[in-house]
Amino acid sequence: MSMAANARTTAGRATLAKVPSGLPRLGLLGLAVLLGACKAETVVSDEPVRPVKVAIVEAAPEARTLTYSGVVRPRVESALGFRVTGKVTERLVNVGDAVGVDEPIARLDETDLKLAENAARAAVAAARSRRDVATDNLERAKVLLPKAVISQAAYDTRRNELDAAVASLESAEAQLRQAVNAVSYTTLKADKAGIVTGVNAEPGQVVNAGQAIVTLAEAGETEIALAVPEQDAGRLQLGQWAKVTLWAGPRLSVDGRIREIAGQAEPTSRTYPVRISVAAPPQAMRLGMTATVALRIEHEATPMLVPITALTETASNPAVFVIDQSQRVVRRTSVALGGASEDGVRIASGLSAGDMVVTAGVQFLRDGMRVRLLPERGLAPGNRI
Repeated sequence: MSMAANARTTAGRATLAKVPSGLPRLGLLGLAVLLGACKAETVVSDEPVRPVKVAIVEAAPEARTLTYSGVVRPRVESALGFRVTGKVTERLVNVGDAVGVDEPIARLDETDLKLAENAARAAVAAARSRRDVATDNLERAKVLLPKAVISQAAYDTRRNELDAAVASLESAEAQLRQAVNAVSYTTLKADKAGIVTGVNAEPGQVVNAGQAIVTLAEAGETEIALAVPEQDAGRLQLGQWAKVTLWAGPRLSVDGRIREIAGQAEPTSRTYPVRISVAAPPQAMRLGMTATVALRIEHEATPMLVPITALTETASNPAVFVIDQSQRVVRRTSVALGGASEDGVRIASGLSAGDMVVTAGVQFLRDGMRVRLLPERGLAPGNRI
């Protein structure tokens, strides 16, 4: 055994010799564990006080103004197409052109339709000739029947032949009118005055009946089309006032009214299309321009307003840390959200006006933690959100 080991053994024996004989060595070990626990508890109790930034909760305004981006649209926009099939030989308008009522827009090749019209005219002439022959035969039968030259059956046959000839003539004439109309349909005309906003066919293209050739925005009332989120769409009403401001050109503002609120949300954006009618649009307002629409939303209840940085989450529920001013500790408080706005997040329930909430570093806090207010934010009168 080395000299150092001998020294440690001797020191240990000396220490044990100083312990009273009535105190068991096991009790000595328990005392040491107790002293270690007290020391650990002392370390935990010395947890530092965390500085925090706070804001005082205030009631949100009873009404708020929402601003949305919209596009200037016509109230009625139609896709115009030919009523017959054919080859486009001429297109007379371009995008942006203004057209009047009955103004030609495009034409089709009418060669085949003209041939069908001529065939229908020939069918009418033949049917008219058969009707005339049947009429003459019936007139002669009327003279011969009283003299018993022909029988009653022969007379009835001639009368039936006249009725059939007349019906055939009427059918041929109807087919002729259809052929004439088909020829007239080779010229596409505008039903109402408006502006061409789209062109979908070019000369030389073969199109089917009903296929869109041009898109026409009818002249008349101009509207603003916008999309409203579902949390605000239910608060809008038909006829509600709106302020429309153009982005392009001079900053013009006009009054409008909500004319239409869609009954179903768009499947992709989950927003509700809304139409704002403008009764007297200025000359600077043109189709396709971007505008800003301001709508006033009334609250059913007065919510509380907090910054978005004050929110945290616990057990899948939103929460905030409220400061207990008497003990200078934070309390985790569950809240119910009432929507977001430019000013912050609206809290439907869980907070009261005057509560002090932590607005920074909430992810580092826990319920009951001691905090201190930063000097520059503290409880100054101007510390409002």
